[in-house]
Amino acid sequence: MANVKFDLQTKFLDEIIQSGQVVTIYTTNGVPLKCKILGHDNFTILIDSRGQQQMLGKGAISTIVK
Repeated sequence: MANVKFDLQTKFLDEIIQSGQVVTIYTTNGVPLKCKILGHDNFTILIDSRGQQQMLGKGAISTIVK
């Protein structure tokens, strides 16, 4: 059997990036951010919120709602 790793987080974020849809990201302290996700790596997410690019640490994110 092949050793295939399924990375749900990467698949979810890549789908959002490809669609270009606006999502709401809730931070761990409850702040909602309406934004487009531009990119991500293992530790951060790059977003565009009201024309400003911001980088969020994944540890500061509670929930992403499509």
